[in-house]
Amino acid sequence: ITYVATCQGWAYLSLLTDAGSRAIVGYALCKTLEAEGPLKALRMAMDFYNRYNVDLNNLIHHSDRGVQYCSNLYVGMLKKHHINISMTPCGDPLHNALAERMNNTIKNGWLFDCTDDSFEQLDKRIADAIYAYNYVRPHQGIQMRTPMEYIRKCSGKVAEVPLVGTGAPAPILMDYASEF
Repeated sequence: ITYVATCQGWAYLSLLTDAGSRAIVGYALCKTLEAEGPLKALRMAMDFYNRYNVDLNNLIHHSDRGVQYCSNLYVGMLKKHHINISMTPCGDPLHNALAERMNNTIKNGWLFDCTDDSFEQLDKRIADAIYAYNYVRPHQGIQMRTPMEYIRKCSGKVAEVPLVGTGAPAPILMDYASEF
């Protein structure tokens, strides 16, 4: 969870990233730090994978030990869907570098000047930023492809492309066994 300033006060952004493709597969912007934000992002990520019959049993969910991620609701959702749980040692953000980098990339790359935005405007900007991140911005760590290009290469299937600004993420396929 990362904090983002708006003209109405703080908002809290939860992001879930697929480590193989670097795609943002789930997100939620909330007005509180309650577990509902991360849960909404988790449900979005699971929907993202389920559309293509990706076996959630093979997924590993890695997070810090924030109260939201340790909550009975969140852990229960992971266990219910047989998603493997991995958590960092207490108080060390270096063990969650992918999430920390993603927070920085979204906030400082696309949301650096949003203090005049309302919550609703910020939510739309985030949807646009995630679209650009997943479909437009090439990544050095995945051979200068966008996350969705990388997914297409690894899966051999074409993923759906959402309309810009809809807030609806595109489906992602997890078939990286031959790549790694």
